[in-house]
Amino acid sequence: SNEHPCSPAAKTRACGLVERVLGGMSAASAALFLPRQLFILGLIIVQLCVCLWFLFAAYDIRLYPIRDFGYIIHEFDPWFNYRATEYLAEHGLEKFFKWYDYESWYPLGRPVGTTIYPGMQMTAVAIWEGMKKVPEFTMATPSALLALRPAFNLANSLGFAFVPSVPDVFHYVPMSVNDICCMIPPWFGSIASLFTGLLAYEISRSVNAGLMAVGIMAIIPAHLMRSVGGEFDNEAVAVAAIVCTFWLWLRSVRTPSSWPYGVFAGASYAYAAAAW
Repeated sequence: SNEHPCSPAAKTRACGLVERVLGGMSAASAALFLPRQLFILGLIIVQLCVCLWFLFAAYDIRLYPIRDFGYIIHEFDPWFNYRATEYLAEHGLEKFFKWYDYESWYPLGRPVGTTIYPGMQMTAVAIWEGMKKVPEFTMATPSALLALRPAFNLANSLGFAFVPSVPDVFHYVPMSVNDICCMIPPWFGSIASLFTGLLAYEISRSVNAGLMAVGIMAIIPAHLMRSVGGEFDNEAVAVAAIVCTFWLWLRSVRTPSSWPYGVFAGASYAYAAAAW
């Protein structure tokens, strides 16, 4: 065509072509919107399931001593920590801080309340007091959980480890101080794994990196050896508090409006210092 490219007619045709191209792209995007959202939703569900699996693995692998030997405190320091927890549960916080134990550091004795980090004992007694306030009950397993049984059975048949079982009923009974002290390491092992994942996500901004951090922390020997069932020692609680402090601090400096997280970071730091 001999038509000048800057003529009004040429500009009109060019604008129409651009509109048709953009309209086609919008139609394609609209057609892919639902599949894209379903894919994202499925990916989130898979990531959530993997995270829950890692957290359960962190808990379950730490229960082996309890399955083999029962609710028994292991090693020397955990026995002293348990004895201090019993004293705190029986006599209260004021007497605990004034307690002079003549059976420790014999023959001099030991002012226990001022020579230990009492955060772990206070945690155990707080859980014990809280459980006492909840009356014993039996509850039928929700149908939503029972519906997961075939999936769990399939995972077991395929050789997956650390797959939870779904009971017909849940029976709650307040635990003794001894049993709580034995169970605190597995509980806080899962908590430490979760906060390690949050810390890795905050550093990398990658959900998959956070998931892998949860899985690694769940089974890494350096943490596992200090947080198995019955190993009622300071590391079991303090590692979770330390990792939580790191995550909260990084979260508090993400943006200027994130400063409220700093308050919780300070509280978590105080708890970590009290526990270790």
